[in-house]
Amino acid sequence: MKKQVKNFMLLMFTLCAVSLGNAQEKSTEFEVLGNCNGCKKRIEKAANSIEGVASASWNKDSKIIEVAYDSEKTSLEDISKAINEVGHDTKFGKASDSAYDALPGCCQYDREGPDNSKASKEEAVASFSFMVSGNCGMCKKRIEKAAKGVTGVIEANWDKETKVVNIKVSDESTTRDMVSEAISGVGHDTEFHKAEASIYNDLPGCCQYDRVQ
Repeated sequence: MKKQVKNFMLLMFTLCAVSLGNAQEKSTEFEVLGNCNGCKKRIEKAANSIEGVASASWNKDSKIIEVAYDSEKTSLEDISKAINEVGHDTKFGKASDSAYDALPGCCQYDREGPDNSKASKEEAVASFSFMVSGNCGMCKKRIEKAAKGVTGVIEANWDKETKVVNIKVSDESTTRDMVSEAISGVGHDTEFHKAEASIYNDLPGCCQYDRVQ
């Protein structure tokens, strides 16, 4: 009888210990922005570097990371901060511009951030859209910077999926052809202008889109 009681008490102690251990371990998921397998390796490595993280798995299609961690050793904010430090925005924080800019071109995802326009200071009097060839986040930055460099352009937004750039201008003398020519001048073919081969060839490999001959 004493042996049975002893075994019962040992079993209860073990169950309590397991229960307490499980209470400390949490599993959750949250959004992390990125594009490719290179992003996946970087994001998971950053998360797994935090003491208390048991596992981390990021899905490039859903942009969701699943993390199992010990809540007594770390927090979601700590895990997010580690991911931010290697250049990736999360639900809980944003990477610094320098960390984002240091990512390879293929990893530079579309960021949500401050409006890239001057529309708050200047009123748009006209808008137009046209096709621009490109591949990635680095292309987006280059295309939009070239467009906004044209006098009168107050907003430029290029979508890497549709390959369409949307332009707003504050001066009716700023034409579609002027903007198109400026974009082709930095290596990107448009509906109306073709970039010079030498400029196209100087683009990073990830930005060298398939050209229409």
